Amino acid sequence: MHVEHLLTDHSLGLRPLWAQDAALLAREISGVTVTDLEDPARFVRPGEVVLSGLVWWAPGKAERFVSALKEAGAAALFAGEETHGGVPEELVEACARHGVPVAGVPAHIMFRAITDTVYLRQWGELSRRQALPETARVRLSRLLAQEAGPVQILGAAFGHLDRTAAYVFTPSGRTVAAVRSRCPKAAPRI
Repeated sequence: MHVEHLLTDHSLGLRPLWAQDAALLAREISGVTVTDLEDPARFVRPGEVVLSGLVWWAPGKAERFVSALKEAGAAALFAGEETHGGVPEELVEACARHGVPVAGVPAHIMFRAITDTVYLRQWGELSRRQALPETARVRLSRLLAQEAGPVQILGAAFGHLDRTAAYVFTPSGRTVAAVRSRCPKAAPRI
């Protein structure tokens, strides 16, 4: 997934504010970080899209924030428009100086929608590249066809891995299923 894919996804409603270079738009996205720190560099990994509600922003602070994003290798900044009624021009200018694509995130768009879009697309790309062995894919497909429950599916998918925990939650946060793989000090729990 590239920066351009997110900017052209009409369901997200992002407003591109600066990203003139085609090479910047073609940057591969490795993940998403949400931050409102004035200096987010140590929490941003190369290739990540940074989502910020701009709670940190005040006149004169944009340069520090954007230079930290550039130093960390951020792919783009998606700035929430709710806190300040828009994205401050000073921030857009700093992004242009440092070559960091920037887009406004309308107040009605949740950061979660952007995060989900990135990670769902990445999982789709992984499955197309056959990151999951064919035998595992067949076994999980059979379980789904047999209308297996979440506990069975999690157990089949993750039960064989050492020191792994997997959970299925409802939107309200209630745990529907949990699997903790065998650890030397603990028995498996389902």
